[in-house]
Amino acid sequence: MSRVIGRTDDMLIIRGVNVFPSQIEEALLRVEGTAPHYLIEVDRPGTLDEVVVRVEMRPQNFSDEMRQLQELREKIAAAIFAITGVHMKVELANPQTIERSQGKAKRVLDLRKTRGL
Repeated sequence: MSRVIGRTDDMLIIRGVNVFPSQIEEALLRVEGTAPHYLIEVDRPGTLDEVVVRVEMRPQNFSDEMRQLQELREKIAAAIFAITGVHMKVELANPQTIERSQGKAKRVLDLRKTRGL
């Protein structure tokens, strides 16, 4: 048996690869400057699934310098790919902008279901 990596009801299948939100969280915790608040948006505008991970930055790492923001995005994307094996687009969000919820956090927004796919 392999190690438990997540609940099957939380699992997403992205381009044939099983991805768990906990894997995304693990990648984010490896990158300095990100807060543990994120939202995974899955959509299928064409024939392939596309994933956007919106990541909240920590207030002390919030910057107006584009180069620093681009480097942070690239580090996050590389960490996510290293764990999941799937390329995902990363968008940085300002501190305190990703919705907080009471109880179990809603981390995944699957837009494929709303398109009837």
